[in-house]
Amino acid sequence: MSTAYVPGELATLVTGDAIVLAPADRLADLVALAGPGLSPAPAAWTAALGGLPELAAVVREGDVLRLLARGGYAVRAGGLSVDGRAGAPGTTTETSTPLTAGVVVELGPLGVALNGTGPGPAPALLPIGAGVVRSGGVRWCPLGEPAPAPAAPAAPEHTVVRGAAPVAPAIPVDPDHDGRTITPAQLQALRATPSAAVPAAPPPPLPPPPPVRPLVALRLSTGRVVPVRRRVLVGRSPRVQQVGGSANLPALVTVDDPYVSGTHLEVSSDGTRVTATDTSTNGTLLTRPGQIPVPLDHGVPTEVAMGDVLTLSKGVTATVVPAHEAEG
Repeated sequence: MSTAYVPGELATLVTGDAIVLAPADRLADLVALAGPGLSPAPAAWTAALGGLPELAAVVREGDVLRLLARGGYAVRAGGLSVDGRAGAPGTTTETSTPLTAGVVVELGPLGVALNGTGPGPAPALLPIGAGVVRSGGVRWCPLGEPAPAPAAPAAPEHTVVRGAAPVAPAIPVDPDHDGRTITPAQLQALRATPSAAVPAAPPPPLPPPPPVRPLVALRLSTGRVVPVRRRVLVGRSPRVQQVGGSANLPALVTVDDPYVSGTHLEVSSDGTRVTATDTSTNGTLLTRPGQIPVPLDHGVPTEVAMGDVLTLSKGVTATVVPAHEAEG
């Protein structure tokens, strides 16, 4: 693991599994969150982060990194970026990404680059193991620094041998022949050659694939019924992080509830089964017919069936219903 920071004024907490940036006047809050062992429980993280007006945070949960940003801060991990001002004012933008070898995580104010790609010289980074400091941004490599790119092969050397080797005589150039002129002999040969076959016309383009027929739909407590063709994202301001081609473009369903995260729930169908994945801060409950509610594991797809109810908050639920009930 490798962690470094840029000196600044932001309150900054660094542990072995998490990093938090907050406004300068919140240093005491981060000291209290760190505790004596610099390893607070996840429940303590969730409660403490909710009380910060602005923040940038990354939390390692096994093989997954949770990225959170609120206000004028941003978190970047590899090619993924979370902008704290993407959602409504005062809300947290959150996403998760797999923890891979060589991944580099950067946390800081919007518009600040810690890798030297911004204008001016790259900022000086100071190493840190764990603790509470004041910084202008943090660069974290959970699994160590990425391997350097291989050096380009050296250009081959060319040796010039000077000697008395004979020089081939120059071929005379016909000033009246520009390479496109046909001589009488060539014209006669072309007339004696059978006509070349006309190239076959290119095959017609393949028709577009037929639309995916949904297996189920989601009946929201708001009254809306949405078909689940491939992916459906439900939240207060759902955003697409990774699409993977236009064929996988999800349907975005917006609900107006302050306890619902920006992108709270993803429901997907592969044509044979339907899964639900919690991507929220406050969690999602799954209630199967005749059973008690159980929370979905964060970031883990769980198979759902007809009649199952997904509870996003006290006022928002989504029930899995037959596809023919969907609108349009």
